[in-house]
Amino acid sequence: MLTDELKSEIQGAYSRLLEARGFRARRCQKLMIAEIARTLGDIESDDEGHRLPGANTTVVEAGTGTGKTIAYVLAALPIARALGKKLVLSTATVALQEQIMYLDLPAIRSHANLDVTFALAKGRRRYLCLSRLDAALNSAVSSGDSLSLFDEEYPEDLDLALYQEMIDRLGKGDWNGDRDDWHEEIPARSWAPVSIDHTRCTHRQCSHYSNCVFFRAREQIHRVDIIVTNHDLVLADLMMGGGAVLPAPEDAIYVFDEGHHLPDKAISHFSGFFQLRATQRWLGQIQPSLGMLRASTGLLNDTVSDAIQASVADLAGDLESVLPLISQAEEAAVPADGRNTYRYPRGIVPVSLRDHARTLAGDFSKLGRLLTELEDRLKEALEEAAPTEKDGIEQWLPVVSGMAARVESAVNLWCRYRDEDAADLAPHARWLVLSSADTVAGEEAEIALHASPISVSHTLDDLLWSRSFGVVITSATLSVGGDFARFRGRSGIGPQNPCTSLPSPFNFREQGVLRVPAMASDPGSADEHTAEIAGMLPALVQHDRASLVLFTSWRQMLGVMARLDDGFSSRVLRQGILSRSEIVRTHKDQVDAGHPSCIFGLASFAEGIDLPGDYCDHVVICKIPFAVPDDPVGATLAEWIESRGGNAFSEVMIPDAALRMVQACGRLLRTETDHGTITILDRRLVTRRYGQTLLGALPAFRREID
Repeated sequence: MLTDELKSEIQGAYSRLLEARGFRARRCQKLMIAEIARTLGDIESDDEGHRLPGANTTVVEAGTGTGKTIAYVLAALPIARALGKKLVLSTATVALQEQIMYLDLPAIRSHANLDVTFALAKGRRRYLCLSRLDAALNSAVSSGDSLSLFDEEYPEDLDLALYQEMIDRLGKGDWNGDRDDWHEEIPARSWAPVSIDHTRCTHRQCSHYSNCVFFRAREQIHRVDIIVTNHDLVLADLMMGGGAVLPAPEDAIYVFDEGHHLPDKAISHFSGFFQLRATQRWLGQIQPSLGMLRASTGLLNDTVSDAIQASVADLAGDLESVLPLISQAEEAAVPADGRNTYRYPRGIVPVSLRDHARTLAGDFSKLGRLLTELEDRLKEALEEAAPTEKDGIEQWLPVVSGMAARVESAVNLWCRYRDEDAADLAPHARWLVLSSADTVAGEEAEIALHASPISVSHTLDDLLWSRSFGVVITSATLSVGGDFARFRGRSGIGPQNPCTSLPSPFNFREQGVLRVPAMASDPGSADEHTAEIAGMLPALVQHDRASLVLFTSWRQMLGVMARLDDGFSSRVLRQGILSRSEIVRTHKDQVDAGHPSCIFGLASFAEGIDLPGDYCDHVVICKIPFAVPDDPVGATLAEWIESRGGNAFSEVMIPDAALRMVQACGRLLRTETDHGTITILDRRLVTRRYGQTLLGALPAFRREID
């Protein structure tokens, strides 16, 4: 319960922070603190700390300028401490994660006079693996035989100088093994051979376990009050059962900032794919590699070796027999995305392919069981071996674990093609991607099979909402005009959990104007619309010191750029030429020097960048950001909705477009003293019935519609 003592602790910390920083209380911030404290404080638990049934989640929509981090930390931290739970702060972007970790939390601790500890949690891939670093260096002086079954892990041109520098810096204490803390950007090709994922990590069996930088970091996060992480790691941890890296959901209170990204992140995490040609080549490497294992360790007997060889042979034959079925994808599926992508309508694959999928799922399951048995045998041998014998066994354990994990992934994919979707649940999207043959490399055309859920509401409920002790979800864009139906449906948040949209701290009518100018073209006529935008832009922003122009496609952005004269083009910083961070830095330098600057960007520039004050006084939205209608997941979702008597355009496309437009408008006002203009170059806001819905969802700027 939210006791008077807890209320006093929250209020006292808030008052101290305001006084120390010279801030005045914001009504929206106080409301957010109250809403979070009320929901979390009302969660009931038994004597052992297990949550009892009832509301445990609150969804809070709060715009820029609210001070969300202060609100959710001050409200949730005292309650988490009183309950003996960890507070897990999760973001969708690295930028916000770093802001919370290195700016917001230190300021809160100092100014609110709180004795609070916090740490950053990352996945294994962000840390150096000492065992693999040794293996990479040793591979340079070996006879050329590789233990890896993954071609990308040990390329021929290993960056040995970099790896030696890593060892030197670790020895001197100048580096902690975190990729993000290296003094310069490490290329992915150089980093991949010396990092590892959970499927091949040998944990305590590794001879480097006592010095492992990942496990040292993991130990630290279990000693702090607040863990800062990201949505991807939370989802990955849940897929491993929860509690593998982060605290178990039952022992955590989560705060998902940028929470509108969570459903899409979950769809991505619960998707799978299978590359047929690459897998055929990989299967051909198994038996020679296991022969090396047998020769070096003597742990592979004839019975197991013969069984694995027979299983691989069965798979090779079955994969070859499925090729003709997949090669006829143009007849069995419909084109999607225009990139050699073919989607099965409503996710329903032909019966012949489903029958082959049943065979392949069984074959891969059999191979997986054999590899798991071999993996267990290696673990037992490693525990029993004398110290002088451990190295020979230890180097093989992650190799076999990686084999088993890859096979498990294949089983998962083929099961999704084998199993029919339940009639009462949302189906999976299923599609193929056919690539061109690489005749130079002598490789045949790759065929990739994909499967993805179109809804993760039930999955999130099973793995997260129903298990976690408490949850706060917040973002500036979670509702459409105060209606949270779309977010509830996508995320699986139950009706018993409150959703609140807080008033903005901004005076939109005084601080900005939203314009929809007269235009002769409609976005449906793409070339005419692009040409008209190119003709209008120079005059639209000629008096602006700093403007941001947002496009929905590369084609239109490049088309507009090609039609601009050299005089205006000189002020444009276009996405694709420089990185996002470099564009923002250059833009600010230009404005500081008194020169006009205009950023051209796509969706990634519509959220997550901060251009306060003079750095942005005009945002131009070229087109209503409707989702691409032939995306395999989106198209399957639309078909499913229509099959149930719904309207995908009104239920999905309009709400999603409204949220994207609100995000884009959010680039204009970042502080209570900012002023500026939003211009939308899409007359459908005026000429189509849905235009009023979209306009009604946007902030209450002063309107000027021609």
